[in-house]
Amino acid sequence: MRLIFASNNAHKLEEVRKILSPLEVVGLREIGFLSEIDETGTTLEANSLLKAQAVWDWLVAQGQDISRWAVFADDTGLEITALNGAPGVYSARWAGEPANDANNRKKVLSELEGVSDRTARFRTVITWITPTQTIQVEGIVEGEITCQEEGTGGFGCGAIFRPKGYANTFAVLSPETKNNISHRARALMALRDAIDKR
Repeated sequence: MRLIFASNNAHKLEEVRKILSPLEVVGLREIGFLSEIDETGTTLEANSLLKAQAVWDWLVAQGQDISRWAVFADDTGLEITALNGAPGVYSARWAGEPANDANNRKKVLSELEGVSDRTARFRTVITWITPTQTIQVEGIVEGEITCQEEGTGGFGCGAIFRPKGYANTFAVLSPETKNNISHRARALMALRDAIDKR
């Protein structure tokens, strides 16, 4: 079975391939899916399903032999306790236009200026679709928001998120360490367990 990861994000695709190796994972460009998928859901679960379903429906419309395929998509949110779970599903575009990681990190640090409770968590929801089932799994990593950016590795809000039990942010930790403990890694491991039990 060939696994399609419903994303064009090169960082995510690399991370997913490392975690699911030796399974073959292809991205959207590799199958010729070039459309933008509007993430109109109001929850991580809804957006994850929306993305996976859009790619699955496209495969069907292309006349592909869907018995050979599985599609999965993720959606991730940073949920900050002091902000009542925000930015959550809106994490990628929280700072408005232009939507980029640097502006989102600045907005988080600004919103938490002077706030003592800096606990937060990253949560990833993955939707998996095959001809016979649709399932959702999640992965969570608890931690806290730092007072300033630390490190240049990774992407998203990793430079301001320190996972519980670690002295450094995701942007400082090695890819190997991050791939063992991250929210996406935990969701992918839960997915792998679900695949193995099929």
